[in-house]
Amino acid sequence: MMSGTWRTIVLGALAILVVLGAGWAVQRVTGGASSAGGAAVGEPAKAGDAVRPAGADQEYDRSDLLLVQG
Repeated sequence: MMSGTWRTIVLGALAILVVLGAGWAVQRVTGGASSAGGAAVGEPAKAGDAVRPAGADQEYDRSDLLLVQG
């Protein structure tokens, strides 16, 4: 018979494998970042990928300066 410690270790390892397998399955079903249009790791950035801050084409808004400064 297995002792209580070994049983806990085996059940813990099994739980970890189940969680990892479920995460892998969800990623396979949803398609991951590649189907959402995201760049893969190590893929060079394109010129059109630059992210502009919100309101970049609007006039500079100073209304929140007091909130930021405390």
